[in-house]
Amino acid sequence: MRIHTATITRLRDALLQSGRRPSMVMSPAYETLARSGLLSPEETAAIERIDPLAETMYLMMTADGDISDIERDALRGAIRGLADNLIRTGSINVMLETFAAKLKEHGRELRLQEIADALSDNPQEAEAAFSLAAAIALADDSVHESENEFINQLAEWFGISAKRADEVLDALQQDHEVSD
Repeated sequence: MRIHTATITRLRDALLQSGRRPSMVMSPAYETLARSGLLSPEETAAIERIDPLAETMYLMMTADGDISDIERDALRGAIRGLADNLIRTGSINVMLETFAAKLKEHGRELRLQEIADALSDNPQEAEAAFSLAAAIALADDSVHESENEFINQLAEWFGISAKRADEVLDALQQDHEVSD
């Protein structure tokens, strides 16, 4: 399956730009509030809504065993974009800590199963998670073999046929060509 499309590259660039932008509030106290679940109702709802998408991107970021700052920036940008900038950096950091703990405790297979179950009622969200994961894979300008294997595994877990996965990536490519 071909991950490296112009649209995915453009999406990656937008995510990186947003992810490098600091939050309005930079305070270690904010992470403490996030860990304690003392967030605004709007931020809490945003986190709950995008959690499966964000964890999918996190799993992609860890697929090659090397988490780079640029991948972290892309993931932060994606989370901010998906949540309409309602989630602050402190909360994002806590989300990443939570994803890391879940991965360590349960392993990739169980995490994928739980995410697939969460997305099973909404194929469009599954395809969005798939597309965003592809953008994260490209964040460092290269797609490691393990990342390519993982995108294929995502398609399988999310019930996206190989043909449909290629169509999704091709549609992103065509969308980019039309917008140029």
